Amino acid sequence: MNRIFVKSVNWVGDAVLVTPTLRILRRAFPHAHLTVMARPWVAPVFEANPDVDRLWVAEENKSLRIFREIAARVRKEKFDLGIALPNSFGAALLMAMGRVKRRIGYNRDGRGLLLTDRVQATNEILKAHQVEYYLHLLRGVCDLDAHPRELVLLEAPGAAQHVLGILEKHGLGEAIRQGVPLAAICPGATYGGAKRWHPDRFAAVADHLTRKWNARVVVVGSHGERPIAEKIRGRAKTPISVLSGEIPLRDLIALCGYLRVFVTNDSGAMHVAAARGVPIVAVFGPTDWVTTAPYHPGAIIVRKDGVCPKAPCLERHCPLEHHVCMDKVGVLDVIEAVDKQMAMTNDEWRMMNGKR
Repeated sequence: MNRIFVKSVNWVGDAVLVTPTLRILRRAFPHAHLTVMARPWVAPVFEANPDVDRLWVAEENKSLRIFREIAARVRKEKFDLGIALPNSFGAALLMAMGRVKRRIGYNRDGRGLLLTDRVQATNEILKAHQVEYYLHLLRGVCDLDAHPRELVLLEAPGAAQHVLGILEKHGLGEAIRQGVPLAAICPGATYGGAKRWHPDRFAAVADHLTRKWNARVVVVGSHGERPIAEKIRGRAKTPISVLSGEIPLRDLIALCGYLRVFVTNDSGAMHVAAARGVPIVAVFGPTDWVTTAPYHPGAIIVRKDGVCPKAPCLERHCPLEHHVCMDKVGVLDVIEAVDKQMAMTNDEWRMMNGKR
């Protein structure tokens, strides 16, 4: 396998969870040239990844003309092995039109004829963590048990200094230099409002972090999630810095290097923090706490078991219109988890960080 092509998934959290697959590919084929093709919004996940020889940023789905042009470029590369990480028909079609010799992917979305190696998505693998779901694609080409599972997410050169400049602008630079803990709250979630805990409860957690732990609190998220962040700031009784819309993915990766704790919904940012080794408190409701949990042994998931017969329903909005799975998660539940994470020493956390 001299030349390997990997078609990336298209969600930030999923992109983080495929990094163990890239690492094992690299270790199985140390001399191969590994190309990852990713869409712009997930590309920063792979920007500084040492297992990737080339990051190819492209939106092959924008038009038929662009798809054909990219397929032609793939064909010129003469790849020996291709891994279609997304379940989409298009990912398999791209490799087939690109004449990748060996094409591996799950036999889903009616694309089996386009693959040379059709992997069945069994009930067992569908119930496993997503890291294992993606790794399972490699069982026919390398020994998965010979390598540890590792999330790999490094900050890009210059990103940490750029983020420090943003923190300075918000008056946080001196606090960081004095060793004051920095806590982040991530109240958004891309896939629908059902995954979002209540802003007033996040505000109460922020107040607790400030009063008990002398922390400075920032709220992160996209520009579209800024109204949620402003609600949290408006309802908090202690100062909060809103960074929503100011910290894109490249900067979020670097921001994690400054954080003492990350309080979040089930989101792509949660997986970024897990990969960067930040102590996490994650509120789960309608999503699967087994398959999409933070891939870190020290992360704490806060959820209420048995309060909804449909959980995990995986829906964007509550199908029963009561949102009880999130409503029942109280402020004290999250504060208890936050206190556990904040009480852990750096040495204890480093030991926990290496357990997986």
